[in-house]
Amino acid sequence: MPEHDEADRGEQTPAPTSPSAQIPRRIRAVGPGWQPVLARLHDQLTALCPGYRLADVKEKLGGLRVYVDALGSGERDAVRSLIKAAEAEAAVTCEFCGAPGRTRRRGDAPHGWLKTVCDSCHRAWSAHQIMLVNGSVWQRRST
Repeated sequence: MPEHDEADRGEQTPAPTSPSAQIPRRIRAVGPGWQPVLARLHDQLTALCPGYRLADVKEKLGGLRVYVDALGSGERDAVRSLIKAAEAEAAVTCEFCGAPGRTRRRGDAPHGWLKTVCDSCHRAWSAHQIMLVNGSVWQRRST
């Protein structure tokens, strides 16, 4: 993993602004462990509905959320099914590394930020040693 200072966070991922915004444009909105899930979803969506428009993609409450705009009524159910399957896959995939994971709180505290992580990444994330920045895992330098 690359080591970076906390202040060295790079450029922000742009939000979709054109009507043709699709997943590849926003793939770095989530960690590298979920990016293959999104790439597969994009392939499935373009096969079904080549002109689909992505409204948003993000991590929320430890899970993957994908929102697509303006679908025809015939495509809506199939697209929802594909998105639901991708979100379910992400729910058992570490967002940091792609290994099998589960949704947990930092340090397994009763309250706090949720993230889907494997045991190894959970330890590092709980100790504030790793974080996600613009779709990449960054390791904090020891002081």
